This record gives sequence, C-alpha cells and structure tokens, in this order.
Amino acid sequence: MTIRWAAEARDDVDRLADFVAAYDPARATEIEQELERAPRKLLEFPRRGPRLSEFDPREIREYHVGAYLLRYELADADIIVLRFFHAREDRF
Repeated sequence: MTIRWAAEARDDVDRLADFVAAYDPARATEIEQELERAPRKLLEFPRRGPRLSEFDPREIREYHVGAYLLRYELADADIIVLRFFHAREDRF
C-alpha cells in the first residue's frame, strides 16, 4: 500500500500546529511530527477505526491519534490521508 496526502490534510496539520504554537511552540512541533507520522501506522492495519457510512460507497474511516482524528480513504492499493481534526473541533 502507498500513502498519499490530500492538500487539505497537509493544510490541517499546519493549521492545528499553528493553533498550538500560539501557546506552546515546542508542543506544536511535537504535534506536527506526530500527525505526519500517524498514517504510517495504517500500513500495518489499514482498517483501523470505524468506517464512516455517510461516505458510502467510498471506504472512508477515522482513526484517533491522541486528541486528533485522522480521516482517510482506502482506495485500491492506496491510503489517502484526507483530513485531520482536533477531536473537539466543529467539523461541519
């Protein structure tokens, strides 16, 4: 399997790190690195987290990464990182 990133997911990582950086720059760097590494864990078990039925027939799932949610899609031999959100963030 190959990991691919949507532009929105990269923007989300920057946005989340920027938010934390205003309060704790060192922690922001840690969070950014943690979120960038998280999709690699999906290579071992690509169906982590629940499937989101509202996106059927696409196989889109969410996986918890600490206080964050990684939304991703399984498509053929690819894991597509779609979005990152803070678990308390309003996503609508």
